[in-house]
Amino acid sequence: MHTINPIKRYKIFSHEDLREVSTDEYASIEIYAKNMTFTFTEIEGNLLVRGEGCSFPDLKNINGNLSVDAGNCSFPNLKNVGGNVAIHASAVLGRLEKVKGDFKCIVNVRFKNSIKIGGSIELKNAEVYIADKKLKDLKRIIEVHHQYQVDFLPKDGIFNVDVKGDDMTFLHQQIRGKITIYGQNISFPNLEYIQGQLKIKSQKKNEVEFDHDFPVLKKIIGVLTVDKPIAYFPELQEVVGNVEVKNGAYADFPVLEKSGNVWIRYNSRAKFSMLREVSGNLISDSWEECHMEELKTVKGSFSTNSIIAKNIEEVGNLIMHKYREFDHLKKINGVITWDDRFNFKSLEYIGCLTTEKQKGSKLPSLQKIGHYLYDENDGFEDFAEQIYFKVKDNLYITKDTFYISPKLPNGISGNFLNPLQKLVSILKLRHKSFQNFMTREYEREWIHYSSPNFSKVLHNIEKIWTSVEPITFEEFFTHYDRGFRLFCFSYFGVGALMEKLNAKKINQKEILVNYCTYDKNGNKKSLRRTNHYEIYEVENENFRLSLWGREKYSYAVKCWCPSTLEEHWLWIEPEYKDDALAAIASTFRIHENIIPHIQCLKRQGDLLICELKTEVIPKGNVRPLTAEEYFSLLEAES
Repeated sequence: MHTINPIKRYKIFSHEDLREVSTDEYASIEIYAKNMTFTFTEIEGNLLVRGEGCSFPDLKNINGNLSVDAGNCSFPNLKNVGGNVAIHASAVLGRLEKVKGDFKCIVNVRFKNSIKIGGSIELKNAEVYIADKKLKDLKRIIEVHHQYQVDFLPKDGIFNVDVKGDDMTFLHQQIRGKITIYGQNISFPNLEYIQGQLKIKSQKKNEVEFDHDFPVLKKIIGVLTVDKPIAYFPELQEVVGNVEVKNGAYADFPVLEKSGNVWIRYNSRAKFSMLREVSGNLISDSWEECHMEELKTVKGSFSTNSIIAKNIEEVGNLIMHKYREFDHLKKINGVITWDDRFNFKSLEYIGCLTTEKQKGSKLPSLQKIGHYLYDENDGFEDFAEQIYFKVKDNLYITKDTFYISPKLPNGISGNFLNPLQKLVSILKLRHKSFQNFMTREYEREWIHYSSPNFSKVLHNIEKIWTSVEPITFEEFFTHYDRGFRLFCFSYFGVGALMEKLNAKKINQKEILVNYCTYDKNGNKKSLRRTNHYEIYEVENENFRLSLWGREKYSYAVKCWCPSTLEEHWLWIEPEYKDDALAAIASTFRIHENIIPHIQCLKRQGDLLICELKTEVIPKGNVRPLTAEEYFSLLEAES
């Protein structure tokens, strides 16, 4: 049973009332008399001065609280206060040195000496100077071990408190601050509202029955944490903040309808009979299923690990650890975290459907998709606000944006989307015209789609081609996204890049090559020509790309086209850096079983043509040709 054990109170209206006062017991002395002098030297309990002009010339120590509620009072020799100090009116406190508890002041005061304050500091529109330093507000935690300490907490309920003792009752109707309960049998019979934090933490090793009392608590704005004990909140209807149940605790919320984030930690349990709306995340790591029959909405992420919510209608993100179907789910504002197809018969809207493994999902009621990765077999194209086409291994494009990554994320962030104009500025590093891009890159490298929406993408690229300048080296080299920088490097050209990064030539070789040419009548004839090759190295730190970090240098081979005499550059592996002929040969790679059957090689830029003596099915390892193999078979280059 919850009880209150109040300390004894003495009310002083005249000298006659002093006869019953004992300053050696822990009691509360309340002074209502005016202009009266008291001979106390030390008070074991509390002193509340509510009469004007009172003087305490010999008082040096108060072991409890001091509250000065009337003006023109004097404490000329008071040095120590063991509890809290509250100054609501002008007073003389010239020798005060130590306040163990909280300090509260609403009038301007100047103290000559330094004062050590152990608790919180609260100044309401008051300027307080201590040893010429202006005091500032400071919230500290009050430790409560006994009922009398509870009685002297601020009546307005503004405090932070650690409840370390047992068998105490708080009569506050509202509390604004942090409450941490470690003790047992703590009652809040009138408490209806908390703004701040309520944490109930058992100090026992094993699970304990809930013996705290919150019979009328209806609303919490802040955080509610139940750590280890069994908890029961019979009237709690709303938590505008977080609910966390952890460390083997069990919490029962029979009428809770709304909450912020809800976490049920491992080995803990909770019951939410009436919970309808979660404005944050709903996550459970517990092994025991939690049934939420009334739950309709989770604004944040909803993890289905051990939460059964058959009537859920709307979620932010849906996280499925094992497959579940929902008969009433209509709206997923974000993504579904699930590496397979799904079948949600009632789903009308999904924010992102961009995962390759989710292609082929059955959504018969779907009406709208925010972000959609195109699949011609889904039939969802007409429902999508933004359609993403994968055109290369690391490039996704829409009608007005593009995304550089080997994988489209499950949830699109605007921070990594770039306008289509920027893509065109990169393409123009390599291609002099839109037609050149179409024939040299689009036809050879891009995935083609028959969708009319994809045709719009190509049309938009063509439309803005002439109005966009090529991106500058300085612009992309200083870009915050390393994937973006790497993508631009591939278009900038190895030669231009090596020049910008001050590459160093480390090897060069020449070789006499036997070419075959044809006259105007198609007659074949031989031509001997000397080919020249050079190896360059560049320090990887200059790239500002961590993926180059394992090697100190990167290497490229430089060669010249026999027909146009234009230079060309190709990246090579470090093992070929000391032999320019082996380096250029290493750029031709083929199945090992085909090599003995090669008739000749023909090369046009980075396009390699291999003519065979007989038809061979490619098998086995793929390896680069040696310099001897390459140059003995090379017949034509352009």
